[in-house]
Amino acid sequence: MTTTRRIIPIVGLIGIAAFALYMVTQLHAQSDVPPADFTNASIAEVHNREGHVLLRGQFAVADDQNDDDVERKAALQTAGTDEDATGQAEIEFAKTAPKLQEIEFSVRNLEPGAPVTFLIDGRVIGQATVDSRGRAELELDVPVPGTAASK
Repeated sequence: MTTTRRIIPIVGLIGIAAFALYMVTQLHAQSDVPPADFTNASIAEVHNREGHVLLRGQFAVADDQNDDDVERKAALQTAGTDEDATGQAEIEFAKTAPKLQEIEFSVRNLEPGAPVTFLIDGRVIGQATVDSRGRAELELDVPVPGTAASK
């Protein structure tokens, strides 16, 4: 009985450590990105380990502009050999005097375990590892150059 009481917390601790490691692997792309102005960005891409384009899309202003933010979205379509791969990229920023840009990538139907790199207009935004379901995501805030948020 005493052995069982000791094993349960140890198993729980191992489970928590494994989950934390998984999240660090999935979210390591959220490192600091130097200030950049993506308010007029045109192309979003996802590259594989070798630098080949897997997905590509062109940014356009989203139709649902009812608030104080501008949303620019890009539907990511396959540009490589993975025919069912899809995704979306989004840049959101304030209509007036933007200080931060919220950048999001979400991709699916990619090779599980594969590293991917997210780019906007040829500039690397971050990297992630595709999970066991073929999905990868990136969410981060990038300061606009010359604003208080970029300092």
